[in-house]
Amino acid sequence: MKIILTHDHMDFDALASLVAASKLYPAAKMLLPKLQSEQVKKYLAIYRDSFAFSSFKQVDWEETDHLILTDVASVKRTEGASKWKDSMEVTVYDHHPLAESDKEDHFTYHIHHTGAAVTILIEEIIKRNIPVAPYEATLFALGLYTDTGSFTYPHTTIRDLKAALFLMEKGMQLDIVRQFSEESFTVDQQEAFQSYLNKADKLVEHGVTMIVSSLEASRFVNNVNSITARVLETTGADAVITVTNMQNKVFVIGRSATDRINLLPLMKRFHGGGHPKAASASIKHGNIKEITGTVKELLPGMITVSVCAEDLMSAPVKTITEEASIDKAKQQMLYYGHNGFPVVDENGKLTGIISRRDIDKAAQHGYGHSPVKAYMSTDPVTISKATSFERIQQLMIQHNIGRLPVLFEDELIGIVSRTNVIEHMHSQTIKRDKNNIKADMQSLLSRPVFDLLTKVGELADQLHFKSYIIGGIVRDLLLGIPNEDIDIVIEGDAIKFAETFADKYGGTVKRHETFQTASVETTDQSKLDFTTSRTEFYKRPAALPTVTNSNIREDLYRRDFTMNAIAASLQPATFGDLIDYFNGAADIEKKQLRVLHNLSFVEDPTRILRGIRFEKRFSFKMDKETESFLRESISSISALTKSRISTELRYLFAATDPAGSIARMDHLNVLDAFLPGAVWNERTAATLNALLIHEDMKDWDRSGNDFWFITVLTLYTIDLDRLRYSETVAETKHQRKFAHELTTLLEHYPSDIFTSPGALHEIAAKTEDDVLVFAECMLKTGDETEQKHSATIRTYRIKRTEISKWITGDDLKSAGLTPGPSFKTYMFQIEQAVLNGDVTNREEALDYVHTLLD
Repeated sequence: MKIILTHDHMDFDALASLVAASKLYPAAKMLLPKLQSEQVKKYLAIYRDSFAFSSFKQVDWEETDHLILTDVASVKRTEGASKWKDSMEVTVYDHHPLAESDKEDHFTYHIHHTGAAVTILIEEIIKRNIPVAPYEATLFALGLYTDTGSFTYPHTTIRDLKAALFLMEKGMQLDIVRQFSEESFTVDQQEAFQSYLNKADKLVEHGVTMIVSSLEASRFVNNVNSITARVLETTGADAVITVTNMQNKVFVIGRSATDRINLLPLMKRFHGGGHPKAASASIKHGNIKEITGTVKELLPGMITVSVCAEDLMSAPVKTITEEASIDKAKQQMLYYGHNGFPVVDENGKLTGIISRRDIDKAAQHGYGHSPVKAYMSTDPVTISKATSFERIQQLMIQHNIGRLPVLFEDELIGIVSRTNVIEHMHSQTIKRDKNNIKADMQSLLSRPVFDLLTKVGELADQLHFKSYIIGGIVRDLLLGIPNEDIDIVIEGDAIKFAETFADKYGGTVKRHETFQTASVETTDQSKLDFTTSRTEFYKRPAALPTVTNSNIREDLYRRDFTMNAIAASLQPATFGDLIDYFNGAADIEKKQLRVLHNLSFVEDPTRILRGIRFEKRFSFKMDKETESFLRESISSISALTKSRISTELRYLFAATDPAGSIARMDHLNVLDAFLPGAVWNERTAATLNALLIHEDMKDWDRSGNDFWFITVLTLYTIDLDRLRYSETVAETKHQRKFAHELTTLLEHYPSDIFTSPGALHEIAAKTEDDVLVFAECMLKTGDETEQKHSATIRTYRIKRTEISKWITGDDLKSAGLTPGPSFKTYMFQIEQAVLNGDVTNREEALDYVHTLLD
């Protein structure tokens, strides 16, 4: 016999999970616990007969061999605890976190971090294509909506939303969901609520306010968890714990409004469970005074260390001097994308703050030439390195300001902006499956390299710097691709760091003062590149950027795509933690290529070619917005230099299938912008493919200087005018010579010259072999006549390498010729005869000489 159980004090998620499990196990009996929330009781008063519930008395426990637990992971938290035997098979469907140490060896667990337990069961119903009636869908929705707070609770996941969509398709009735999910307290519940407020004992630790309240109830009070949540909402505390003695049991219910308080360890002390912000426990025959005392004693230990200004701030700080003009301040804001600047005097001491609004007003009234000090806000609100996150929020709200300078011994060392605050709040609510890649680093990097990165982080910590791996290495680690081309960004002086690292661990340093970078080659020949974190701005489209020192966030923001704008910390305490301000990890998971900002392609149009390279290399696809930004920026391509375009094309064709990349360029309408006059059609595509598979070309070094150009050259083979124009695309003397030889050769086409190898020798004797291969491939893709001429070129190219010197100058003298220019003519004619097969040995060659003289 199979039995489906859920926890005591059944709420809608427990009830919905119970019924959903019965869809998966139709032969199992559903048992309702005696203790139910008030709203569940009201629901069952109407809908009880719609479901085949059984009572505990109807179960033959001796015949029961399989328990299915829903919304709970322990049999001890169900009414079946006393009936359970170790011999029973147990299957668990739950969404509450469960430590490995708490798992039973013979249990089968289906535990997932979803907002509601019923979501896990709905997914299984969908997978098995099990029919769901509208009344069942409505009950499942009640469990889903109530346990996720109508999808507003932080633990809500996209899986819950997808489950809701499925239920909507199956006919769930939202009016019924609203009717039963809206709670109104009974008289007993209102009295309990008021009692909790009256007996509230406030504890304040580390800037966190907690309330502990106890109640000796003369009769059972239902739905204490909702009452506790209402106390939290009413008092504005960071956490509330209620301890209630009812019917020989003490119930401990906790609700937290902050990530700084994790209630799970507290409830596990009483063998309870739940979520970090919503947990509970029940103790049979417990002593309420002792339990309340224990709660007060343990609660401060549940508080995590507060994030402070030093963790949030951006540094170094971009400032502007008091004497700088409003116009200069406006220009600086435009360059760096800031909405304000701290203002400093000639000694670098903070004297004020000027915002974009201040600057815009001054400029509007014609005071662009005036100094900043005339319009700045004086006596700015400042904070220290230790100012807590909560205090920072309070100050921003209290003073309605968007940035707080951080001072240490009167020196400006950083600034916390609204953006920093929002990013921290966002990072606390968005939970990724992978936010630390230390394990990936250990498995995909060699041991020596991993050890070096560990040493980098340790040294940075000692020097009070911050160190990160960044860009392509992090992307490849997330993709599971080995890559030891490692870029390390230092928040601080990268050259000084590199020198210190080499001194401590051995190695040589190459410094690049202009770019604030340095390379260290260690004693075991490992190489590490160190760069000072920086930002950049573009004075005009397609220009090279102006670069200045900055912080990790701005360093990431200057990059091309979100997938490359991810860093990982090397600091010992956070080693491997991802720094992912722009959700690049999520884009990698979705195989989506997304640009960082809407002017990215305008500022640097070579990012278009890079984007195509990443698409093809990693099988990614630009999102619609990125592709739209790309198409809007095509006009900026004309400002690029020839060398910047050729460099990107070389990278593109070396890393991808050239034909696929060119087809993508054509689809995006950028082919002609990068390569004026180039054409991609069936003929040029066929020519390129023939060239790429030709035995004399397929082993070419694709990263070489000429491969990209010969690839591009195929796009100009439509007509002679375009072919002549291709010489202007060439970057080197050799490339121009190649294009010129090809054009010269094809200027004679079509003609009788191409009907025999000997005739072809007239114009191709000094033509480079690769040029002949190109012409061979080009004609091979044409009609029958062109294919014959292609075969002629191939025969000529092979035979001319086999021309034997059967005739020498002495032979010509012996034949009666006087040395002179005619010697060269006769020798050439003999070569033609050999190429045409008229001469196959020395004797025939001598006879042929006499024929020429007759």
